[in-house]
Amino acid sequence: MNEQRQEVPRQVFRRPGVVNPRRFVGEYCFELEGLSEMVRIRIFGALDDDWYEVAQSHYLQPPGASGPSMSETQRYGSVEEALSDVLDLFSDGYEQAVNAGHVPDDSWLMPSRELDW
Repeated sequence: MNEQRQEVPRQVFRRPGVVNPRRFVGEYCFELEGLSEMVRIRIFGALDDDWYEVAQSHYLQPPGASGPSMSETQRYGSVEEALSDVLDLFSDGYEQAVNAGHVPDDSWLMPSRELDW
């Protein structure tokens, strides 16, 4: 069965108090080597596809990091750009910790409070 995305006109959301309508684009998952938790990334897009936002199940905070790795980017121009940014944060932080001699551990992952995962 070939389902196509149903277009929802922006005017449907034009109501008092309703702001920033978006749609669910998809969910992607990955694991970091040596960690047992699955990291999930959910992508939401503007109704007209001119920007995308990310929600993630976890943030990476390996030993030596002052806080969890978080992107400074709020909105992205494409799904690929959004995924690349999040994956770079995880991969770079992971690589730095491993190169510093730390052994990967599930405690490196901090659960997100963004969504009910």
